Amino acid sequence: MNAIEEKIAPDMLQSYLHSRGWTSIASGPVSQLWTPSGGASNEVLVPTRGDASDFKKRLRILLSDLVEFERRDAKAIESDIASIYLDVTNLRAAHPSAIDDSIPLQAGYELFSSAHKILVASAAATIRRQGHFRNMPLRAREHAKNVRLGHTKRGSYVIPILSQARAPELVYEPNQEHIDLQIEETLFDRRVAATMSRALDTLQKLVSADRTPTASEMSDSIGEGVSRELCRAVGSVIKSDAVAEMDISFAWSDVTSPPSGATTLVHFEKDSEPLVQMVSEYLMKVPRVREHVIYGVITELKRRPEENTGRVGLESLIDGRRKVVWMDLGIESYHLAVRCHDSGTPVVVRGILDNAPGRVATMDPTEFGPDASLVSQRLP
Repeated sequence: MNAIEEKIAPDMLQSYLHSRGWTSIASGPVSQLWTPSGGASNEVLVPTRGDASDFKKRLRILLSDLVEFERRDAKAIESDIASIYLDVTNLRAAHPSAIDDSIPLQAGYELFSSAHKILVASAAATIRRQGHFRNMPLRAREHAKNVRLGHTKRGSYVIPILSQARAPELVYEPNQEHIDLQIEETLFDRRVAATMSRALDTLQKLVSADRTPTASEMSDSIGEGVSRELCRAVGSVIKSDAVAEMDISFAWSDVTSPPSGATTLVHFEKDSEPLVQMVSEYLMKVPRVREHVIYGVITELKRRPEENTGRVGLESLIDGRRKVVWMDLGIESYHLAVRCHDSGTPVVVRGILDNAPGRVATMDPTEFGPDASLVSQRLP
């Protein structure tokens, strides 16, 4: 078996087929029979026991059947199966003459270093929103240690960043009444990837316009996850003489809905570097307002009919512990909270958090809504 095949497990095969509309029609001790949707008469035998003596043989036969059915390259199908639970972020540096499946050493160093810095900056913005960070949150630095890099890909010079979209054994229940601590920890990877996508998309729009971004636009970008650290990571790559352009693409896992509003591609050209630098310098000087970002489910709702605000209790993971955070919401946001509560939809809140020891946790929110990293459709 090749290196990719060695990573393929039975649950990956089933998730891959399910994501593409296949259905299991019969099951036995060591295999299942699956058929595609749409009336096709094809059937494939899917091995379900990774420890079976003939698993590798059955896997090769299945892959051969899928190549014939999908009319795609075998390596592409194998790669898609092996990454079925992953969000893949591809950083690509390109130059008409300097980069051709290889890269100058210094430019390569900047690209790998930038990948790490973008990850840390995005993880930090997933925890709290600031124009710049004097000290990165510990969890953001720890997150970057756990994220994996895939093999470099052809196409100028491409570095794949692999992050967990969902652990196969953990399934988020859409109507849950309380958070699951283990699932919440796992979801952090997806939330970081979603923050990275929105922040880079926002930065791209700031620096690719035919005009200089205004102070208001640069300040507003903080709420989307843009920070001085993110700008410096992007700028360090595109200022290199060996790099004419850099783009970052996002391939969202097929086992979960793509984040709402998340982009699939951002692009930075060399001539945007001065504007990236300008945004970076502005965010360094902007008054330092620290807003926390918390995620969870609505567990408490309190409002009298005549009141224009309502009190909401949000169960969230705070410093590794389950805790209810209370906040007052305007009437429209409160009604949105009611719909989220009734549907069990997870939410995200940004604002000033007061979590003093021994006191009830409260937040003064500036933004409230469904967790866009997990929810891709509008609420009923």
